[in-house]
Amino acid sequence: MIHFAETHSKKIFTTGAFLQPMKVKDVNGNDFWIWAVETFEDSSYYDGNEYNPLIVAGSLEELLSP
Repeated sequence: MIHFAETHSKKIFTTGAFLQPMKVKDVNGNDFWIWAVETFEDSSYYDGNEYNPLIVAGSLEELLSP
């Protein structure tokens, strides 16, 4: 399991999304940085259908729900 620790204010743009550095902790308490989607800019697709994704959800099923 990974635990959220903090974000950095710097952001970059990739095709269709803004990414923001996020510091997280693993189960052993080690810190590391990942790129996380901060906002979506363009259309997203899931199983070939246009989809408006949630950025945060309480479960994988909720995150993937259309």
